[in-house]
Amino acid sequence: MTITKIEVSDMIMIGNLFSECGYDEGKSADNLAELKGKIITEYLADAYPDVEIYADIAIQQGAGRPRPLEVMVYNDKNENNPAESAEIQKYLSQKIVEGTTDYSWAVKKE
Repeated sequence: MTITKIEVSDMIMIGNLFSECGYDEGKSADNLAELKGKIITEYLADAYPDVEIYADIAIQQGAGRPRPLEVMVYNDKNENNPAESAEIQKYLSQKIVEGTTDYSWAVKKE
């Protein structure tokens, strides 16, 4: 069956971003969300050019247990494909780690 829609959701917990002081957590979280969204949409648009793509990166105050990236892949009958979802989730998670480890998204306080 043909993939027709891919939905991706992630959550950034501001309190988990930095172990040291001196960063603007709000601006950094916004930058990180934008970067994650870009990584997700660019990959999916290239790999699945004729598929509807939804990416939602939520930002939550405070710290807590990180939530893993969620990916839902749907076919032309609007049925979820768990195997394809897991494969894309694994790949996107790796791409996000690779694309965000340099902290280029972090903003120092002025």
